[in-house]
Amino acid sequence: MSGELRYEWVRISTVRSTWALIGLAMLVPAGLALFVSYLVGNLGDDAGGPPDGGGGLSAFLPLTAAVLCPIGAAAFGQEYRHGLIRITLAIFPRRTPVFFAKALMVAITIVVAAVLSIATIVLAQALGGVIAGSGATWDNTAWGASGLRAVIYVVFFVLIAFAITALTRNQPLGIIAPIVLAVLIEPIVSTIAFVQGWSWMGWVLPFSGGAAAVSSQGAEAWGHLAVFGGWFLIIAIPAWIVFVRRDA
Repeated sequence: MSGELRYEWVRISTVRSTWALIGLAMLVPAGLALFVSYLVGNLGDDAGGPPDGGGGLSAFLPLTAAVLCPIGAAAFGQEYRHGLIRITLAIFPRRTPVFFAKALMVAITIVVAAVLSIATIVLAQALGGVIAGSGATWDNTAWGASGLRAVIYVVFFVLIAFAITALTRNQPLGIIAPIVLAVLIEPIVSTIAFVQGWSWMGWVLPFSGGAAAVSSQGAEAWGHLAVFGGWFLIIAIPAWIVFVRRDA
């Protein structure tokens, strides 16, 4: 699969939007984190404390993932849109290695992008406190196992966009669907579940559970990520089967 991986690296690294999106994933959440940290530093106790350990980082991760979604969707979306998938399959007739090379290269790229984004968010949070005069506050959820879970959350989020695009051949749908689910559908369902007392719903919803894993601890946190990964597989396995069997 080395040839397929090299091919995918050339594709993903020579598309200017890849680097532009990574830059935006660093700047946009960091700018918001700086603003929020500055406000919290000015308000002090009236704001309920600084945005640290209790989930400050997890609040910005959906924005990071949403900005990076087009990278995952473009792995298949651009090739189907411009008919380049025929060239890819002419060079590499074995479709399974092509599918997994695309998924792996997207995952590697998003790992790097997520680490850079999380680092800038943490620095922005600290800088906001310094500017506000309350001192630098370092987000505890950015280190160790919590930081690792934060990176995995972003990777799964983008890979779901990848899988939806591979399944439907529709790049806009691959980008929009995860974002709408994460920021609109799941909050509504979570609110209904809270009112109805459906505590089990927190273990079913992938995006909110994945975000909760960052600020949770131990087996509960990894359990939420396992559910998130399970949802990715539910979409990715049919996408792989369809890709192998259907016409280009």
